[in-house]
Amino acid sequence: MNDPNDGVLALLQDIKEMLHGIVLILMGIFLCMLGAWWGSGWAVLPCLAGPIVLIAGLAYTHHGYNHHKVVEKQD
Repeated sequence: MNDPNDGVLALLQDIKEMLHGIVLILMGIFLCMLGAWWGSGWAVLPCLAGPIVLIAGLAYTHHGYNHHKVVEKQD
């Protein structure tokens, strides 16, 4: 259970969550800008979905950033 590669896998998972969060943040910003630029009655849909996606991206990024710590052990 004390495999030395467990820390590496946990850090890779954190990096994956941070990248997923960054993509969601960019998608949320894009949806908000699309809704502001699009001048029809359907523009309210991206304006409503954009902040929800943005908040989800912030949550993923925060979870990936604060999830694990790196501890070096001397043998």
